[in-house]
Amino acid sequence: MYYTICMNPPGSFFKFLLGFLTFISVSFIITFAVGSYTVVQEEQKQTASAFQALID
Repeated sequence: MYYTICMNPPGSFFKFLLGFLTFISVSFIITFAVGSYTVVQEEQKQTASAFQALID
């Protein structure tokens, strides 16, 4: 196994590329999910504040 990896630089590069692209993709997905969650939370706070202002 180790011998195959050492003697196959293109395969090693593609493994690195696949891992790197996977890492970047997961990072973007997490960033988007956190951003979306934050927007929803802020929207709920604003809605609650608006209703509270109408009631007062």
